Amino acid sequence: MTANRITAGLRRALMETALCGLFAFGLWAGPAGAAQLGPYFPIPNSFNTGGVPREALLNIQTKWLQDGLDNLKKARAEADAELEKAKAGAPDQVAAAEEKAKKLDEQIAETQEELALSENRSASHEIQKARKRKLLLHLNQWINELNRLATEQMKIAILKDGAEAQAAQNRNYQLSEKADELEKLKHDASMEDWAATK
Repeated sequence: MTANRITAGLRRALMETALCGLFAFGLWAGPAGAAQLGPYFPIPNSFNTGGVPREALLNIQTKWLQDGLDNLKKARAEADAELEKAKAGAPDQVAAAEEKAKKLDEQIAETQEELALSENRSASHEIQKARKRKLLLHLNQWINELNRLATEQMKIAILKDGAEAQAAQNRNYQLSEKADELEKLKHDASMEDWAATK
């Protein structure tokens, strides 16, 4: 690992510390009206950004939303089982189980709407404007999360020695590089010009 990479990683770690604290303590509310990173929507496993940036990012978003929807439906089935169990032997837990199922239903409906918007290729300026807004909300979440994960790896690199430190430095560099790439793609002409004028 070169000195430049280590220095850049340390600089990024310092810059991200405050933001990471907000995420860690739940003070960052997340984007309103958009699927949020969490147990149902983990960071995408792959960021295949080849081709036209806008289309590549839309494809990543669509897969991310579909995976999240699948996770929500699985959780909803589990919530049904919990509700039936509560009705059978724990009546004091029925209300909580019903509320959990209700919230999951709301999240499923919202995600289905987001997924439909992600795939909507209508020529309508308003639809494309909304589509762009939603993608940018998701994209910013991914960038922030990649930076947070990079900071975690730098902390490990600082605290550890030898191969473990080297691996953490390498991972920090990979995560930081991907976050930087997504930030650049966010400002690509295919994104900037999209739904810019009516």
